[in-house]
Amino acid sequence: MFRKFVKILLGLVLVLVLLAGAFVVFGMYVTRQLPWQKPVFDTERPADPGTVGPKGVLIFSKTNGFRHESIEPGIEALKKVGKAKGWDVRTTENGAFFNDDYLSKFKTVVFLSTTGDILTPEQEKSFEKFIENGGGYVGIHAASDTEYGWDWYDHMLGTHFRDHPLYPEHTPEAEVITDVRDHPTTKHLPAKFRRADEWYNFKQSVRGKDSIQVLLTLNEATYKATWPKAMGGDHPISWTNVIGKGRVFYTGMGHTNETFTDKYAMPHIVAGIEWAGRFE
Repeated sequence: MFRKFVKILLGLVLVLVLLAGAFVVFGMYVTRQLPWQKPVFDTERPADPGTVGPKGVLIFSKTNGFRHESIEPGIEALKKVGKAKGWDVRTTENGAFFNDDYLSKFKTVVFLSTTGDILTPEQEKSFEKFIENGGGYVGIHAASDTEYGWDWYDHMLGTHFRDHPLYPEHTPEAEVITDVRDHPTTKHLPAKFRRADEWYNFKQSVRGKDSIQVLLTLNEATYKATWPKAMGGDHPISWTNVIGKGRVFYTGMGHTNETFTDKYAMPHIVAGIEWAGRFE
């Protein structure tokens, strides 16, 4: 009897330990403070980009956290579109590229699923000046899982990543509602469309914030988000903002490789780059 009691007790202790461990790991996941997310900063400037054309686009894809497999397909797709449209596309994962001299050569900077703390305070200041003086920003998917300690960035974006569905599906198909039909980034979109993605939940809804304009909203009634829960009904997934003289465009779409061939998502992103860079 005593041995049976001890076995049951040990079993309960083991279950509690496992549950506590799972809780700690999930807590770190939610706050994006994972043990292996040690930021590595770049301080040595890469080669000077030289002369950049009038439609200069810088794609920045540095990750100091989770790295999406869709980054490389996204870069290739944007370079291909850029070539056809006459953009001068450059790519980097070196944060030291963010200095006044280099950034001034470009019209817009694309944060392509960047993650973690990726820029030094000096580099942040250069980017702030770039945007406020009229530069463009395009954030794709995990760009909202970036720079949690940079207040200016949070204000520019309007919010930050909170979590995303894990159960019963990681990338469920959902209905997306087009809030604004006449914006350059949405005029090609139907009133509603469906696609699968890793649908981010954000810390707060951006609706009604400052100069933010919500472009697309996720219809939470069209997919299951049992764990973690979704955003309670108000779920903007693409929007614009204006910071100083600069234009800001963000979309939560972009987890899957298919995003960059999708008949709705890809033109939306391309138009976002053109709008932010004032190419239109």
